[in-house]
Amino acid sequence: MRPLLVLAAALTLSACATTAPPGGPAPPDDEAPAPGYPAYETFDPSGYDAEPERRTDVEHDVPESVMAGRVVVPGGAAPTPAPPPPAGAREVEVDGYRVQVFSSNSRGAAERVRAQALAWWQGAKSQAGAPASLKASVVYLQPYYRVRLGAFATREQADAALRLVRDEFPEAFLVADRVTVGG
Repeated sequence: MRPLLVLAAALTLSACATTAPPGGPAPPDDEAPAPGYPAYETFDPSGYDAEPERRTDVEHDVPESVMAGRVVVPGGAAPTPAPPPPAGAREVEVDGYRVQVFSSNSRGAAERVRAQALAWWQGAKSQAGAPASLKASVVYLQPYYRVRLGAFATREQADAALRLVRDEFPEAFLVADRVTVGG
């Protein structure tokens, strides 16, 4: 009796053993996953658009002044910068602009870029259209140290300096800030 049970168990187990993958036979070649996708991937994205639909009817409640790039700098009363003070006037603090050339969470890296900017300025200040001076400072606004150049009372002055600075620092951009001008 015992040999019969062993034989029956062996036949049952051998009938369950197969070389086909679990879940049925292998798919025909036309249903094989696209090249570049792992064999276990069952989703074929080729039948779908690569770009999502673009919506143009989006409404938001962002003020127009922010959308136009005109924002009130903290401490200032008007969203537009004050005109430059007349020549010979004493120093005055106004809403103005600076050129930001670097940002990092490392003070050492910011100081190195500041030194690099000052060294570059020694050669660049003789170029046509260069501002009379270009102070470089490291400003900490949590969590980053930012390297900023200049103190410009008007957007036109800042844009002219930005064009010059971008020759050395292509990623430079303008930031609104309280600046001291005159004197």
